[in-house]
Amino acid sequence: MSALAAGIVGAVAAWFAVRWIGARLRTGAGDGTLEFAPFMERLGILQLLGVAVLVWVALSREHDSYTALIALTVALAIGGVYCLCEGIMTRGKVDDAGILFITPWGGKRHELWRDLRSVHYRAYCGMYVLKFRSGSVIRLSVLLSGHGAVLQHVRARGYHV
Repeated sequence: MSALAAGIVGAVAAWFAVRWIGARLRTGAGDGTLEFAPFMERLGILQLLGVAVLVWVALSREHDSYTALIALTVALAIGGVYCLCEGIMTRGKVDDAGILFITPWGGKRHELWRDLRSVHYRAYCGMYVLKFRSGSVIRLSVLLSGHGAVLQHVRARGYHV
């Protein structure tokens, strides 16, 4: 199989996997809970393990240029810490009155559905952006388990997403 064919097969398989995972995460537990699936924390741990391997490689061998190795190590470290923080600290709850959402970056936000002003979907990063009268913005990733409950409340208020 040529590299091009393998790339196309891989891309199609990844597309189906993301669609399947997204559909499973949309419903979540069904109780209005919003949280990342354990894969987010595992991804962060894998990235940090990758940092450890790269540091070991850098210390055990002599290289002509460490620039790419250092850049990859820094990128993996940043990604690993980000994924761990998101996976462990991002939580929320949705009910008929509103949404409570906690993130390590935005803190705790509790907003009522009646104060919802706009909703749009950012396809390039796979997230829904909800803006409220208070100026508060809640960004919900499609990788967030239970995000379908939020979409139901949003659609019930006449928003199309």
